[in-house]
Amino acid sequence: MNKMRFVTFLFILFFVLLGFQLKPPVAVPTSAPVLEFSSGRAMKHLEAIAQKPHPIGSSEHTIVRDYIVKQLTDRGLKPEVQKTTVVNSRWGTPFVAGTVHNILAKLSGTDNTKAVLLAAHYDSVPNGSGASDDGAAVAAMLETVRALKVYAPLRNDVIFLFTDGEEPGLLGAKAFVDEHPWAKDIGLVLNYEARGNSGVSIMFETSSENGWLIEEFAKASLHPVANSLTHNIYKLLPNDTDLTMFKAAGLPGFNFAYLNGVVHYHTSSDNLENIDERSLQHHGDYALSLTRHFGNLDLKDTKRSDAVYFDILGLTLIHYPDIWIAPLTVFVVLLFVGVMTLGLRRKQLTFSGTVLGFLAFLLSILSASVIVTVTWWMICTLHDGYKLFPQGDTYNSYYYMVSFIALTIAIISGLYVWLRKKVSVQNLTVGALLWWLILMVLSSVFVPGASYLFTWPLLFSLLGLGFIFASKPQNSVLGKRFAVLSLCAIPGIILLAPTIYLIFIALTLELSGAVMVMVVLLLGLLIPLLSLMATRNKWLLPTVSIVVSLTFIVLGSLTAGFDAHHPKPNSIFYGLNTDTEKAIWASADKKPDEWTSQFLSQDTEKAKLAEYLPTVSRKFLKSQAPVVLLTAPNIELLSDNTTDEVRSLRMRITSPRQARVLRVYIDSSTKILAAAINGKRIGNNDRLAHAEPGKQWGLHYYALPQEGIELTLELKSSQPLTIRTVDQSDGLPQIPGKSFQKRQNYMMATAFGSGVSDSTLISKSFTF
Repeated sequence: MNKMRFVTFLFILFFVLLGFQLKPPVAVPTSAPVLEFSSGRAMKHLEAIAQKPHPIGSSEHTIVRDYIVKQLTDRGLKPEVQKTTVVNSRWGTPFVAGTVHNILAKLSGTDNTKAVLLAAHYDSVPNGSGASDDGAAVAAMLETVRALKVYAPLRNDVIFLFTDGEEPGLLGAKAFVDEHPWAKDIGLVLNYEARGNSGVSIMFETSSENGWLIEEFAKASLHPVANSLTHNIYKLLPNDTDLTMFKAAGLPGFNFAYLNGVVHYHTSSDNLENIDERSLQHHGDYALSLTRHFGNLDLKDTKRSDAVYFDILGLTLIHYPDIWIAPLTVFVVLLFVGVMTLGLRRKQLTFSGTVLGFLAFLLSILSASVIVTVTWWMICTLHDGYKLFPQGDTYNSYYYMVSFIALTIAIISGLYVWLRKKVSVQNLTVGALLWWLILMVLSSVFVPGASYLFTWPLLFSLLGLGFIFASKPQNSVLGKRFAVLSLCAIPGIILLAPTIYLIFIALTLELSGAVMVMVVLLLGLLIPLLSLMATRNKWLLPTVSIVVSLTFIVLGSLTAGFDAHHPKPNSIFYGLNTDTEKAIWASADKKPDEWTSQFLSQDTEKAKLAEYLPTVSRKFLKSQAPVVLLTAPNIELLSDNTTDEVRSLRMRITSPRQARVLRVYIDSSTKILAAAINGKRIGNNDRLAHAEPGKQWGLHYYALPQEGIELTLELKSSQPLTIRTVDQSDGLPQIPGKSFQKRQNYMMATAFGSGVSDSTLISKSFTF
């Protein structure tokens, strides 16, 4: 029997490790056949695109745009640049606007029904070269253009859209759907993103009424990694990508992204040295195979009832209509009742024992979640450098992932060793499965796309448990019970192991306690197997698990420092208030480090920066800085008229020093009735045009043109108008007689959502 227990352990471990080893496809070299997608060829494009940071409106941004246009032209396409002013009022004040330059090109089909649109943004954040976000997608699209050009023409048109201004606020995507004539002819959107530097490319979001789309996606995808759980969860989150704008315009589509290495996201370490070429290959496999497939289908009517879908280890995609959810749920509920009834009749279950098993599993969930959360808090207290990462992750997060999973196994297995003295294994198992049943019913009603995650593992576990209950004890061979329980555990392991891995990657260490709930749920399915395996030495599994957990915590601690390959994030920026003729150095960091200390003096204090960032409530480190002679933004009043007690002011705002970003703020006591930029009204109605009561009206304009912008404001005639303008340029100013050390073992991190790190802000107020 010892051999049987060992084989069973290896059996479970194999499938668990298989689930945790989701990897993108192998990178394809430049020597690959011309009809195939080659990440090697795509990397040549990426090397040109991701040389330096290229945020919207920067000179490097223009270089990247020219490169993309040239590559499309060299492939025989006729690219066009859509230049326009766009305003996105989706998030309210401060409103986001800018001058965008979208790049578009079309491959004409032989008998177009509707076009397939491939989209990725070519702007980066100011503090990173954007190799992954979103350079990899841009490179993948250029390689897809090449592969399609040497392939037989498709039935449908294929449009390549390289959007601008995604980082500040989805500006390019909005400009396309609002103004470009091609937007009316789109049958399917394939949008590509990244929130890390490696890992599988996940199809994490799709449009509503996606049944037909998912069916065809399953046919065409070479390495599908997708599930309706992520789609349902993403709809509940405040996150946005360009697909948000496409979906708002009623366009069906898919959203793809890879997530591993989130610690590199929106930092200077999102560079060519750190990207995993295999992730680019996965992007490209999707782009080429899906374009060829959907490019030959009729895209006039793609809407069907939503589907439930999930991949099996990236090998195939299982899908079925959501109308199956209700009958499947009812069937599993009836099966649960039947199995429980059988257990009661065979005297293997008791009501009181099942209740205790139910409460024991609740205790297990709470214990694991709380203990892991407290453990991570203690680790962060010991290594306060971990708190510097805004995404809540670390360079060595995998050590802690293994540690926390092992710790959870130790907690649960140890708890159940103690509980087995009072409650039978059968009652403990059914008590745990009762939680599964509740979660299945709740997900079926409220988050239908997640129902599969509870339905199928529960179904197979009930079948295995029913077999055990139906077998007569005297005729039940232990080896057969091992085999049946092991086989019935496979669906749960295959579905939950990769889900735990992906959720851990998405939520990061900061929410590791919540992720451990999924680990406990998986262990709940394995209670009978773990019990059978522990008949000889009950404390072996808890002991080994705690040793493994402590070992990986130690490994994490030994690798917790920063160096050139694992730089420490920090931020600094310069602010000059020309009204007071005073200047500051400011940082979003919690305290000065060795590098920022050369800017932040002994009199550093924490304070809000109302004269530079009035809509930001957080406090910054700040200290006095030398005043540098820099020209402030300027407002030229073009007209000031009053009609029916409504005052209308039209003004031109410029940045004499040609700053890339302009911020405009109105005193919170002034109520703005309506506003327009370059003749384009902010929002579709007055409710969107002004700030909420008590909230300051603001505008952030990106890629400010040399001639500036024309801003029109309407307000009550009795109100005075005070406007604060702040222009922002990339880089710190040259201080006469002062030189600063370059970053070594440090990296520029985004100070906060507006990205002011390593920039110069000049503030000036005007009253009319």
